[in-house]
Amino acid sequence: MEYPKIKLCINTSEDDLVNELYKPGFMWASRLDRGVGYFTSGWLTCNLEGLSDFASRGGTMRLITSPILSNADLDAIIAANESDGSVFKKLEEALVQNVEALQNEMSKDILNTFSWLLYDGIIELKFAIPCKSLSNGDFHDKFGIFYRDDEALSFSGSINDSAHGFQNYEGIKVFSTWAGTKEYVYYDINRFNRLWDSKDPNLKIYSIPHAIKNRIFKLRSADRPYSFAHKAKNKWEHQDIAVSRFMEKEHGILAMATGTGKTITAMKIMDQLFEERKIKRVVITMFGTDLLDQWAKQLREHYLDKQVYYHYESKKMMNTFIMHPDDSLLLISREAEDLKKLLNLFDRSPGNYRDDTLFIFDEVHGVGSNSFVQALSGRLSQYKYRLGLSATPEREYDDIGNDFIREEIGEIIFEFSLKDAIRKGILCEFSYVPLQYVLSAEEREKKRRIIAAFSARKKNGEIVNDTDMFTQLSLVNKTAINKIEEFEKLISKRRELLNKSIIFVQTMEYGEILQEVLIKYTDRYHTYYGDDEKVNLEKFANGEINCLVTCKKISEGIDISCVSNIFLFASDRSRLVTTQRIGRALRLDKNNPDKVANIIDFILNDGDKENDSDTDHERSEWLTELSKIRRIEDEE
Repeated sequence: MEYPKIKLCINTSEDDLVNELYKPGFMWASRLDRGVGYFTSGWLTCNLEGLSDFASRGGTMRLITSPILSNADLDAIIAANESDGSVFKKLEEALVQNVEALQNEMSKDILNTFSWLLYDGIIELKFAIPCKSLSNGDFHDKFGIFYRDDEALSFSGSINDSAHGFQNYEGIKVFSTWAGTKEYVYYDINRFNRLWDSKDPNLKIYSIPHAIKNRIFKLRSADRPYSFAHKAKNKWEHQDIAVSRFMEKEHGILAMATGTGKTITAMKIMDQLFEERKIKRVVITMFGTDLLDQWAKQLREHYLDKQVYYHYESKKMMNTFIMHPDDSLLLISREAEDLKKLLNLFDRSPGNYRDDTLFIFDEVHGVGSNSFVQALSGRLSQYKYRLGLSATPEREYDDIGNDFIREEIGEIIFEFSLKDAIRKGILCEFSYVPLQYVLSAEEREKKRRIIAAFSARKKNGEIVNDTDMFTQLSLVNKTAINKIEEFEKLISKRRELLNKSIIFVQTMEYGEILQEVLIKYTDRYHTYYGDDEKVNLEKFANGEINCLVTCKKISEGIDISCVSNIFLFASDRSRLVTTQRIGRALRLDKNNPDKVANIIDFILNDGDKENDSDTDHERSEWLTELSKIRRIEDEE
């Protein structure tokens, strides 16, 4: 790789910052992270040439800066409540003045360029507002990191991104991963990511509100002021196709792999339906407080002109929602009786609820449960707009549940699979490592006793559910002691597989046995078995823990895209759980763009059909085929 020729120390008196730092950086890099106290159109004007080349090659820039706010605005935002969305309304009100300032300050050409850069996602903008111990100060930092492949170059100094900043006497120091100063680069990378992910307790970080984005988007011309060849190869175009398909069908299921933007796609559908005045309200339902909270945060930030109500955990706002149903959204836990009550309230209320309400069922496979089938058959299908979301919408071994989902919500109208996502470069490629194991004599005998007991009950005329038998047999496999021996054989040779790894086990007791081996090879591991250990999950996400042993479904609200290795000591017969678990390693990592994950699985090597080894082999064949998928590079 040819590295940019940038001096280690630069100052405005002796050097040309645009031509000696920014331009070569933009011409070399594929990404830029920038934290700066003050950002204006003057900086855009000076760097237009480098930015145009950067944009044409698909470069992206993450920018954290201070909004221009009065003291009254700052006080109001810091005091506002994020949980009820009032802080986002305050921020939007204050940023309207920022948009007006942009219009007054920027020339028509530069304003047009900025609007297009924001619209195309080339610039992603967040605002930093000091709070707590820094509440009397400003976000005043100035540093940045250029990235290309595995290399990076960081710079820091006193200059703001403004034309006036270039006229001051300012100095900048430059560090790179190839010049013996990589520890400084990594410090800047980690610091920026900590800010971007809102992990600094003394800063409030806000994405640019949807309403403000739309104001800026309206300022752009009909044509881009720069070439943007890769736009035609947009890897997110599947979202727009899914939106079009739903608008055509008006109900149905989007089967989209984890990490491909199901929530964003659903919000695009909501946007279009609201904009075309086809709906007046949205009801969004799913199971799990973490997922509901994640939706709540995104809705509050996105829909500043709508009222968001909640009906889950201690929040009980269904009746308030019914009193003010227009231009509103309700997040409700997936409890059949709660939804039945809501539908009954709709039936008794004046208005055309069945034609102007959008129902969204996230993780739609859960809707096929017995409680839904019994309580809501024939009720949901009466509503015109019904949207189901899931990576794996089919319920395995449950024809009744699947029929209910198809009849009440609809057929799959769009599919974007794991294979599609890997080919598009939305999820990363992975290597599959199947480890064969055998059952101990005691375990084989235990399975024979389970089968014999169920056979005896059938002969006695009892009604026996074969699923219960398979569950008990599967538990023996999931806790097979010889898996630990095969695990140690592997990591003794490939200790790097423990780096940034999650180990999924079935029980705490099995995890304790595993830890006796694990401690020989690393002390940077911890367990995550219950909500009281959630701090360990957060430490893992922050890099303080390198390996996590868990028997829980990892919360979708925690960003752990750095995960590279998954160990599947426990795998369900259903593909749903396996898909969710391997998906934790398939997320792209902005700090490791060439990441290739590893999925380590355990396959029962037992010719005895009574011992139920077919499930492992089916999973192994499926994951083997997936691991052969390669990203298809865009052609010029």
